Amino acid sequence: MSVGFDKHDHSACIKDALQSASSYCAKHKLQFTKNRQRVLEILVAQHKAMGAYDIMPLMQSDGQTAQPPAVYRALDFLVAHGFAHKVEKRNAYIACAHPGQDHIPAFLICHSCNTVEEAITGPVLIPLGSAAQKSGFRI
Repeated sequence: MSVGFDKHDHSACIKDALQSASSYCAKHKLQFTKNRQRVLEILVAQHKAMGAYDIMPLMQSDGQTAQPPAVYRALDFLVAHGFAHKVEKRNAYIACAHPGQDHIPAFLICHSCNTVEEAITGPVLIPLGSAAQKSGFRI
């Protein structure tokens, strides 16, 4: 479900993402550390492409110590296991809107508010305009 540009319940969105990641990690015997959880929570809540230096102050405001290497390790883990994507052009990260699904994402980024929505284009690429229209995004 696409939520980047839609009004929705952030707490449910965050809860679902954390539960999905936690279940995946338990099933695959991976450690879903407090640091990894918090980074994912921030990415899901913000719906924006964020770099490590954008994430650190939000972690520190919770009283967590957040150094760049720790945040980058968490981001690498989240990307490696399909919970986040790296937006190469911006050297930033977003939470995956479709974890557990094999997909090819396209990112719709609003230049006004910097909100990002992930559109699935699939193995056979559909026109980006069509994916944007389904999301309520105007190119």
